[in-house]
Amino acid sequence: MNRIHLLDKSVYELIAAGEVVDRPSSTVKELVENSIDAGADNIVVEIKNGGKTYLRVTDNGCGMASEDVPLAFVRHATSKISAKEDLDSIGTLGFRGEALASVCAVSKVQLLTKRREDELGFRYEIEGGVEVSTESAGCPDGTTIIVRDLFYNVPARQKFLKKDTPEDNSAATVVQKIALSHPEISFKFIRDNKVEFVTSGDGKLLSAIYTILGKEFYDGCIPVDYKYMYVTVKGYVTKPLAARATRVFQNFFVNSRYIKSVTLATAVEEAFTDRMMVGKHPGCVIDISMPAECVDVNAHPTKLEVRFQDNNTIYSAVYYAIKDALLKSDSPEEFNADGSRTSANSSVTHRQLYSGATLISGNSEKNEQMSFGSTTASYQRTSMSTTEFMKTFMKDYKAPNIRDAHIAVSESKENDIQEESESESTFAYINEQSLAKPVSSETAIESVSEPLEIRVIGEAFKTYIVAQCGEDILLVDKHAAHERLIYEGLKRNVTELDSQMLLNPVRINLTYEQYEALYENQDVCRRLGVSIDFNDAPEIMINGSPMIAQDMDPIDVVVQIADSITQGKKNKGSEIFDDLYHTFACKAAIKANSDTNVIELERLMELITEEDIRYCPHGRPILVKLSKREIEKMFRRIV
Repeated sequence: MNRIHLLDKSVYELIAAGEVVDRPSSTVKELVENSIDAGADNIVVEIKNGGKTYLRVTDNGCGMASEDVPLAFVRHATSKISAKEDLDSIGTLGFRGEALASVCAVSKVQLLTKRREDELGFRYEIEGGVEVSTESAGCPDGTTIIVRDLFYNVPARQKFLKKDTPEDNSAATVVQKIALSHPEISFKFIRDNKVEFVTSGDGKLLSAIYTILGKEFYDGCIPVDYKYMYVTVKGYVTKPLAARATRVFQNFFVNSRYIKSVTLATAVEEAFTDRMMVGKHPGCVIDISMPAECVDVNAHPTKLEVRFQDNNTIYSAVYYAIKDALLKSDSPEEFNADGSRTSANSSVTHRQLYSGATLISGNSEKNEQMSFGSTTASYQRTSMSTTEFMKTFMKDYKAPNIRDAHIAVSESKENDIQEESESESTFAYINEQSLAKPVSSETAIESVSEPLEIRVIGEAFKTYIVAQCGEDILLVDKHAAHERLIYEGLKRNVTELDSQMLLNPVRINLTYEQYEALYENQDVCRRLGVSIDFNDAPEIMINGSPMIAQDMDPIDVVVQIADSITQGKKNKGSEIFDDLYHTFACKAAIKANSDTNVIELERLMELITEEDIRYCPHGRPILVKLSKREIEKMFRRIV
């Protein structure tokens, strides 16, 4: 083994630089953050060849005094902190004094800077950490830094850079993220002499969203504005139907600093549970504001990851902020004559549809037996039709009590969220204002008039209920609507499901963890209609399965129960059986393409108009609207 020795300065500075600057985009990030800290409200970023040969950042910030410029390129030289206590309340994006030192150690740097009070600016050149020249120069107020030949003196690092286009895109993404976090600053990004985008800098987040994320994202946005304890959550989140196939459109900022956080991403996605299609992910631009001492931004060299003082508080604030936004602003889809979809803003709002509407029946024989085709289910000790099953669940159904809402993050996702047994006085809940729609003058006039009538016209393709409500045609997916009703009933009213005994009991081997989960929760299994004999671990014998899940393999039911208990062990307050209830509801609900008479359709429509139900348990929409105006456009009756 070689003897221990001190590394030469030229070596350890290159190693240290690699922790901060690993590619052109990280150089852009460090320089742009310095410009923001300098008070700039106009920043231009220009790159060529992916930023590998040329990279320029120009701002109109405060500039630097000539005597301070050489010191700015010394490692750990900074104007942003001076004592260890300052690390507890960092209010700037940069603070460790490593950015310029790291950049100049692996490139050729030229700096032009001028303060407003100075007659002349200052020009400074440094290559590989060695000063080349200094002189006074004429230049505009602010600072311009030009970085050439990145990693020219570190061939091993240079050969790992990607081709121009990937490096270009990475740098553009960095500028976009920062632009979203600072809508009050105008950002211009130039790639190979071509302007890619320019943000307005008008201070409006929606303006930045439109420029950076595009019209489609902009059209699907709903506002988020919520405060819980010391945390304020603001920004925008996409509607469930505007969700994307990936998480790339999720943008999180803490005190206007772009970060990546599993806690925040999980909180957002959990808030969309039952509203969004499986495999889809909501987009968002969320800024969380909190006292600087409550978050550690010094947990990672690139400062992309932060450490929260209390994960539970942050999770709760974001979760309920999104829930609050969805309750306030999410509305049914309305189809336009050109085939596009927009939020419903016509004569009937979503809340009016579900609270002020009166169902007008075309058949007065309300007591006629409604079988909903051949689909049957059982809730009590005797068999009953699906309709009766649904009535049993829904007769005492009330809107979800927000105080019963549960949140959870698994132990593997950063830190455990504390169990929700804390006193209600210390927990955040959505208030009544979340359930209220903004009242315009038109709405106020309408509210004192007669409630809108919903008239079932018929059924299309044996799948969709067709109804008229005021100036709108409503299309309701009968399977999705019925499935959601059963699902809500199961979640809130399940006491003990009927068990259907098997003619041939089934023996299966589980994992020891699954066996223990079922053994310790035998009462839960009984309530879910599962009858089990426990043999020598890990073998069990299944004697009965829930009657409501008569089409399911009993083994699948039992394994799903065991897995749900196991996964929810650390968070007993969470809805650990949601997936199981989804499956039960789907199996028991009326099926598409099944025969359904008008009385059945009216009854189903009556039930779904009683409560604010918008999505099936899998996130598909239950109802869409087509306005009279759009229909008249289609027939060219109006322009």
